[in-house]
Amino acid sequence: WLKLLWFNGSLLCSRQCGAELMARDQVRREQSGVVKKHPFQGRTIAIVNDLSLDEQWYVYHKTRELKEAIRTGENLDQFRLQNREAAVYTIFMEDSTRTKESFRNAAEFHGLKVNVFDAKTSSFQKNETITDTIKMLCGYSTGQSLFVVRSKVEGVCRWLEEAITKYCKQRGFPRASFINAGDGRHEHPSQEMLDEFSFLETKGWDTSSIHLALLGDLFHGRTVHSKVDGLRIYRKVFVDLVAPAELALPKMYEDRMVARGYVVRRFASIDEYLAQDKVAKIWYFTRLQLERMGDKVLDKSMELRTAVTMRRDFVQLLPEGTKFFHPLPRDARYPVLPFWLDGTELNGWDQQSQNGYFTRIVLLGMLGGHFGDDFRSSGKEGTLPTSPMLLKSPFTGDFSPTSGPIGADMPDDLDLGYSPAFLAATDFIKEVAMAPTESCPDKVSEEVGLVPIANGIIIDNLASGQSIEQVWSLMYMVRDILDLHSVGGQGVRSSEEFPGKGSGFISVPDVDVSSWDRQPLKRLAAMAPGSTLKVMKNGKVEREFRLQVPPRVYNFKDISCKNTACVSHPKNMQHEVEPFFERCRHAGTGGEEQKDVMAFNCKYCETQHNFWEIWNYEFHRPTDATI
Repeated sequence: WLKLLWFNGSLLCSRQCGAELMARDQVRREQSGVVKKHPFQGRTIAIVNDLSLDEQWYVYHKTRELKEAIRTGENLDQFRLQNREAAVYTIFMEDSTRTKESFRNAAEFHGLKVNVFDAKTSSFQKNETITDTIKMLCGYSTGQSLFVVRSKVEGVCRWLEEAITKYCKQRGFPRASFINAGDGRHEHPSQEMLDEFSFLETKGWDTSSIHLALLGDLFHGRTVHSKVDGLRIYRKVFVDLVAPAELALPKMYEDRMVARGYVVRRFASIDEYLAQDKVAKIWYFTRLQLERMGDKVLDKSMELRTAVTMRRDFVQLLPEGTKFFHPLPRDARYPVLPFWLDGTELNGWDQQSQNGYFTRIVLLGMLGGHFGDDFRSSGKEGTLPTSPMLLKSPFTGDFSPTSGPIGADMPDDLDLGYSPAFLAATDFIKEVAMAPTESCPDKVSEEVGLVPIANGIIIDNLASGQSIEQVWSLMYMVRDILDLHSVGGQGVRSSEEFPGKGSGFISVPDVDVSSWDRQPLKRLAAMAPGSTLKVMKNGKVEREFRLQVPPRVYNFKDISCKNTACVSHPKNMQHEVEPFFERCRHAGTGGEEQKDVMAFNCKYCETQHNFWEIWNYEFHRPTDATI
């Protein structure tokens, strides 16, 4: 008996040690390219578009296979990951029932170690950053760690994907996965996937088109925000937004729907919506979160609730086959879907809620490496690693904050003959071929009342087309951030064609740009895209360069995301997270004057900023005397 006990204990030890060695060996083999990398294992789902359309379809079809196997009583072992060395951590910093419990039960289905992390009694209460917490938890399993995270802080899973992937690689751990279970008002991708699966079931898997009504608090509803991209699985999309103005969908998301080609209509109430004849058969309600909107809205709370609450007299006006959906919970005091609807054919939310369990079984199975060997991409669309708003601009050339590409004759390569920093800056600086008829800097200096310089630099065409006040603001900003306070001069050229508009001109004598590294060059390009940098030597322009918007702006102490809920915002005390912006086209649909406007999106929370907003700078407000 003792020998048998010793043998079993030794076998258990050898299995655990073997599993750890195999996991680490797999990491090394994948990194070295010896084995083919699994299409899903170790990936993160922070937003819907972290999965391509093909990959989203894989989620829905694999979920359909699972449900069919359950219905027919098949053996479900083929769907189980069954890896006791892998761990799932549910980290919920906001209250949850359905999302947390469906993920917990999904992890139990797979036979994984399940850790229900109690944020309220954790070191978060001692002001530990979430990065430090996750690093520690990654070391408590010999297999892969999968984290399901809900937080008021937006963009947290995108940051953790970046930071913890590097950490796991350094430590030789299997790459960790993160699933965003809802981050503030941003997104809730797994909810969107269970919603789309529910819609597909209702529609008999017809993807030719969908007509969907979104009702309730569209302003705060992150499940609604995720639908901007989740609805792409349909060839034609018609969306009716039913909400009072105080609860309307943020313009950024509506603009993105229109940019996607969706047909979008707006209605202030269910009464108004049912007064017309094009009524959707799929209705998606959301709970009103009026507590987040201040006293002014609370004073109108009953009026707002009435506008989006279902009534008995509405039922006869609905098209045949209508289904109601709701991410739940319902507010028992003021349910937008009253309880008398529960036993009717309109109830689609009960099945929708159960579908959360099935879709999350599949998501954990994919990220844990069990599902995916049978995945085949159509090749028509590559994986979109970020939101469409963060995709690199297809345009090339020069961009100012208010104008489109110019300078088609600019060379691809930059040869300043100066420092290596210039040679490495071709993504935001282009040399301009100087024409013989080019305006003389001395003449420009005289126009703005400055003494010409013999040697140094001239920054011309600053904030072209902006108001005189903004031009002055930008010039002071450039001087302040580049530490050019005490030398040179500056002035404004007014536009003859557009009164009140102009461009700026800064001259800085005896500055040797060959001593500049990449950072001040990038700062200048980010602050003053569309402007020109002229290198003066012996009173003549030796070289001239046009500044473009850099594709990315980061690693500057002078920038910040202005969304106070963002993981990178100082208020949230996540000190490891540095602001990071990516260039994009402005999402506005206001007309010709907006279509070529450049903007910056926060890498983490996707909040779009205009040119002026990313900088931490109190703009100089010029007086009549300074102008």
